[in-house]
Amino acid sequence: MTIYHLMRFIEQGKYTQMKHLELVTHNIKENIRVFQLMTDKKRIEWKDSGVVSKFVSSKEFSWHKEPLKELLFDLGILVEACSINIEQLSTDQLNILDKEKLMRREKYILFSPNKRLETKEDTAWWVSLDIPKQLVVWQEHHKKLEVLVSEWVCIRKIAVSSLLLQKEKKSKFEFGTISLLEKKPKCLAKDFVSMFGVNELLNAAVVDILKIEELAALGFFNMSEIRNYREVTDVNLKFYLMEISKEKAMAEFYEKRLKLLSQFSINRTFPNADEFK
Repeated sequence: MTIYHLMRFIEQGKYTQMKHLELVTHNIKENIRVFQLMTDKKRIEWKDSGVVSKFVSSKEFSWHKEPLKELLFDLGILVEACSINIEQLSTDQLNILDKEKLMRREKYILFSPNKRLETKEDTAWWVSLDIPKQLVVWQEHHKKLEVLVSEWVCIRKIAVSSLLLQKEKKSKFEFGTISLLEKKPKCLAKDFVSMFGVNELLNAAVVDILKIEELAALGFFNMSEIRNYREVTDVNLKFYLMEISKEKAMAEFYEKRLKLLSQFSINRTFPNADEFK
C-alpha cells in the first residue's frame, strides 16, 4: 500500500519536524543576509563552520520572442529550441495528440495539513547567538532538513502509484488530506510537428530560452545575434547561503558544462542531456 509510507512519515512527526527546520533555516539565512548587507561584502567565507554566504547579481530580460522564433525557424532549428504551448492548441489537436499517445502527463502528490499539524512559529532563540554560532545552527538544521526533504520527495513519488489514490483521487486521515493531482500536460515539439507540420508549429511554439546557449555553442548562431532580441528589465541581487563544499561542486559542474558546450561546438553535434549530469 504505497500511501502508507507517506502517512507514516507524517504520523511519526517527520513532516512537522521538516517544516520546523525549514522555518529555522530560512529565518537564520535572512538574518545573515541583513548582517552581510551592512558589511558591504559580496562574499564571506566562514571557514570554521564550512559555510559561504554571498550576493550574486542576476539580470532579468524581456524577450522579443516572436521575432526570435522566426529567426530560429529560418535557421531550421525551431524544433530544437522550443516547447509547445498546450493552451494554444485546438480541441481537435489535443484529441489527436491524446489518441496518438503523444501527450506527456505527470501526476504528483499534494498534502494539505489540517490544524493538528500547524507549524509553530520559530521563537528565534538563536538571535542571541553571535553570527558564527548562528551559522553552526543553520548548518546543523540544514543537514537534517536535506535528509527529511529527500525522504519526503521519495515517498511522494512512490505514493503516486497508490491504487487508492488512483481510484479516489483523495484520501483524508487525522492529519489532513492527501491528493493525487496532474500537472499541465506536455507535448514535445518534434512530436507536434510530425503530426501537424511546421506552419502549425509556428502558432503553437514557445521559445525555450534555456536551450539558446547550447544551440549557440553548437555554432548555429552567435550569441550576439540573440542579444538583439532581448532587453534588460531588471537586475536582482540574490543571496545564497551554502556549504563551501557545495559551492565548489557547483563550480565544477558549470566548468564541466562549459567544456562540453565547447566540445559540442567543435563537433557540431546535439548534446545528450545525460552528459550534463
